[in-house]
Amino acid sequence: IVAPGSTCPTITYNITGGMKEIRLVLLGFGSANRTLARMLLDKSEKDDSCRHCLRVVASGGSSTSELVPWKVVCIITRRHGSVCVPYSSTSEINVEDALERIGADGILDATLVRNTNEATTSTAHTTATTDDTIKLLNELGKTQAANIVVEAIPSNPKSDGEPAISFIRTALQAGMHVASANKCPLTHTRNDKETYFELQGIAKRNGKIYLHESAVMDGVPIFSLWSNLPGVTCTKIRGLLNSTSTMILSRIEGNIDKVVESDGQVEHVGETFEEALEAAKKVGIVEEDESLDIDGWDAAMKLRALCVFLSSCVNLSSAEDHDVIVPPLEAIPRDTISQINPELICTEFLTSRKKVRSVASAELVDLPSDPAIGRHHPIKTWKMRVQNEFLSQSDPLYNLNGSSASVQFWSDVMGPISVVSQDPTLMDTAYGLFADVVRIAS
Repeated sequence: IVAPGSTCPTITYNITGGMKEIRLVLLGFGSANRTLARMLLDKSEKDDSCRHCLRVVASGGSSTSELVPWKVVCIITRRHGSVCVPYSSTSEINVEDALERIGADGILDATLVRNTNEATTSTAHTTATTDDTIKLLNELGKTQAANIVVEAIPSNPKSDGEPAISFIRTALQAGMHVASANKCPLTHTRNDKETYFELQGIAKRNGKIYLHESAVMDGVPIFSLWSNLPGVTCTKIRGLLNSTSTMILSRIEGNIDKVVESDGQVEHVGETFEEALEAAKKVGIVEEDESLDIDGWDAAMKLRALCVFLSSCVNLSSAEDHDVIVPPLEAIPRDTISQINPELICTEFLTSRKKVRSVASAELVDLPSDPAIGRHHPIKTWKMRVQNEFLSQSDPLYNLNGSSASVQFWSDVMGPISVVSQDPTLMDTAYGLFADVVRIAS
């Protein structure tokens, strides 16, 4: 899969001025978007002209800030129905009541719309089809009833990443900006082309912005970090990108400092794999398809997402060297953590103080020219893998336990740069979405 080499992705779209009003579509109203809704309410400031305002950076590159009113004009869910305000109205959805309704496992309906004297376009389906959602997004965009879609829905990462990719594509084509928590658009391909570059191309042609800060590390500012480092080429990535595997391995270790050896046998002081997996499920961090966490799929997808994004940051030596190869997801070697021997973990710690972790790594390497296959110039490719490694005490990843995550970046001019997320919660994910909304509005 070939990613077009260019300058590192930055927010350089042809947009005149900041938003005068933020009109949000919440695509999905699960834990992430509900936490975002509460954050929007908590971070709001009151103004004479609006019920809720967000403080954003003033347009035109100014260092000053300004208050911009925001409202939710549509909430679309699969199980709890959907509700939208009339397309040409000044109505808004009562977010507080919507949160209360979903908390009680209720159905979204027209009673949640303020200014109820106006007719609404609400629906109360217990299921919402992909076609219904695409049609609704088209209408919201074409009528300018909404200007930002916040996407936080489940998708199938092992197959085609749908329906999230189609929803994002539709929103951008209909003239709305997108803030997404989904890694699938950065990971998947379509007709041997990177879906991510396709979506960014649609955004740019329509003068819109597609941001995804929460796609990899729960809202930790990884993507915005690289978007603000001009002229830097990332050459290597290494980190713990899957919180579930780190928690499971931590619990298998237990209080590893109490490992003892008796009569030549190492006594395991932690949990079994099954016990640790069940504990992670109770915390709520295990994917519905647990193999995504256990067998390295999730870490591989996040690693590939970073490589696709960073492929645009490669400084190329000549006009001909214009490609960076990003191997497909299924070509990334992955280790499983389900077969790790607890006694081996304890033995390694007892003898060398090493701990095992599921490490995702990628390195940008050169591929020489090969005219036999039509490659007439040297090009670059990412060499990626997810493997179980025994880490020494000097390793920056050594002390990460629980659900913590970390990633290190090496570059041609700086590094390594380390980013750590200590036991992230839904607040971290929601903040990534919140930050993207504010950036778009600015």
